[in-house]
Order: sequence, then C-alpha cells, then structure tokens
Amino acid sequence: MRDKLSKLGKGPLEKYARFVSHHALVVLAIFVIFTIFTGYQTTLMGEAAESYEDWLPEDIEVIDTFELIADQFAGSFVTSTIVVETEPRYAKSDEIRDVRDPEVLRYVDSLTERSKLVYGVVDAESAADVIKEANGGRIPSSLRSVKSLLRNNEVAEQRISNYISDDYSMTVVRLNLLADVNAEEVVEELREVTNIDKPQGVSVDFTGDPVVDAVMIELSQSTMQKTSLVSFALIILILIIVFASIKYGLIPLLTIVFGVIWAFGTLVLAGFEVTPSTSGVMAMIMGIGIDFGIQVTKRFRFELRTQKREDAMVDTLKNVFYPMTITTLAAVIGFKCLSLGKLPAMADMGTMMATGVVFCAIAALTVVPAVLVLLERKK
Repeated sequence: MRDKLSKLGKGPLEKYARFVSHHALVVLAIFVIFTIFTGYQTTLMGEAAESYEDWLPEDIEVIDTFELIADQFAGSFVTSTIVVETEPRYAKSDEIRDVRDPEVLRYVDSLTERSKLVYGVVDAESAADVIKEANGGRIPSSLRSVKSLLRNNEVAEQRISNYISDDYSMTVVRLNLLADVNAEEVVEELREVTNIDKPQGVSVDFTGDPVVDAVMIELSQSTMQKTSLVSFALIILILIIVFASIKYGLIPLLTIVFGVIWAFGTLVLAGFEVTPSTSGVMAMIMGIGIDFGIQVTKRFRFELRTQKREDAMVDTLKNVFYPMTITTLAAVIGFKCLSLGKLPAMADMGTMMATGVVFCAIAALTVVPAVLVLLERKK
C-alpha cells in the first residue's frame, strides 16, 4: 500500500499538488462556485420529527400491520387534545368552577366546531356533543339543568366522563387527525382555534401527536444550532492557541465550513432531513473534519522553513495525502457499519457522518491549500 501511494506521490499526486500550488486562485474559484450551489441546497434541508416506525425497518411485521390499518382507518392513530380548565383566581368569586357550566360547554362546542375546519382533522368530539345529543341538539341554559339532565340520563352521564375530569375542573376536546399531516401547520391552526374569546377564569391549551412532533422539530433545530455554534467557537479558540496565530488558526476552519456545506447540500439532493437523532451530526463532523485542516496547515508551516510557498505546498500535499486517506477510509467504514443493523435512523446517521468526513477531507486537500498559498507572502 505504501509503495503504491509512493508511486502515486511521484505521478498524478505530484501533478495535482503542483496544479493546486501554482493555480490556487483557479482551484478556489471552482470550489467557491460548487459551495454556492450546495449552500443553496443546504437552505432547503427540511426538519422532520421521528416516530417509532422511523426507527424500525420497513420489512418487519409490526410495521406492515401498522401501514395496513393506517390505510384502511385513516386518522385512527394520530390524535390531539384541546384541554379546557377552570382557574379561579379568588376563593370567593363568581368565576366558573365547574366545566359543566353552560358558558363553558358553549365555549367547548365552539372549539369543537372550529377544530373540524382544521386541515387534517377527521373528527372532533367533546362533552358538548354528549349534552346536545341528550337534550335535542341544545345546551341547557343553567348548570342546574345540565346536572339534572345527566342525573336522568345514565348513558349520557357515563359517556361524559370520557371528556370531563372527576372534580369537574377540566374538560377536553378529542381530535382524530390524518397520519400524514404537517405537524407545524396543524399546531399553528390549533393555536388560532384556541385564540377565540373564552369565559373568565378558564384557560385553554392543546397537546397530542402533532404538538409533540412540532416540539421535536423545534428542539432538533435549536440543538443543531447550539451544538454547532459552541463546537465552532471552541475549535476557533483552540486553533488560535495551538498555532499562536490568528491567520493560521482560522484557515483550518475552512475545512469544516466548506466540508459541512458540501456534505449537507449533497444530502439534501439525496433526500435527507434533519431529525432529533441526527441533529448533533454537524458537531461530530466538525470535531473529526477539523483534524484534516490542522494536518495540512501544520505541515505547510513546517515545509515553509526551507522552501518557497509553492514548493512547500507540493511537499505538504504529498506528505499528508497518505495519512488523511487512511483516516478518511477508517472513518467512512466505521460510520457505514451503522448500516449493518436494522435501524434506519442509525443507518442515516452513519451515512451523514461518512459524507461529512469525506467532504471535509476533500476541502482540506483543495480549498485549504489554495488559501494557504494565496495568503502566504513570497519569500
């Protein structure tokens, strides 16, 4: 292996190294154009929440059964709940304390009817529906009438317990939704539904599958941003300390800047999305990829002691190519081994990390050498 790479160093590799050294501006221009293209693709990367079926392979029986039932009974497995609760602020006041109060029931009925207009909602049910069914389609005018109605109708009293808590301080509107609804859009529409005027002393909120999905998407975005920014800041600090130079401390960062943009742009074209389990991939790519930039920069500074900048870069690329190739291959093999299991999410994570490492290595052998040559003064 070493002999083959040694011959490569005297042939195509040396020609490539001399091309980069003597045409640094051309190399940089080519990869900047590629970066603009992949950078645009990166902005299109979507975020998606994960469910248990995303973690399981498609060819197992439980997923086949789930998909079969979901096709036949759309909306049966995705639910959301609007919660209406009494919150009296004073012990002795006229504020509502019983959700069976007609004013609350009319408010709940309004929430139910408005919820049915939300895209993706298949059905909406509440205590108001039970009361109206037992009273000829109307809600009684007083709390006493509601209590009397329930006492005289055992079926209605039993059914209403599915929507009202035992202490009568909370009631819910149950929603059934299509399985493939856009979680963020549903949450936004439900937020508008619950913004209608409510009785004094009553609070309203909602939860359920779409809400959890939307929160997971938001958390994955913030996790990705936070971990990436913190990692990037710490890497900058460490590099400046190690190289004792702002210029040589910042140039290796081009490895992960360009590498990450290229990787995520390519992944978008391949149909990948950021999920909670992959939201930390960028930080891991940066932690591994920065090593390539450090190797090139450090070797270049060493070669500059005895050679002019172009020749120094030629020897730099010839000397770092072998260890960087071995490191890249080892990392790619290790990450792709995650695909050997049956968990799709782990396989996707391995593919994303392998892609990031490969592109960081490419950036270290193209962009970083070109910038080093251009920024180093002739001696």
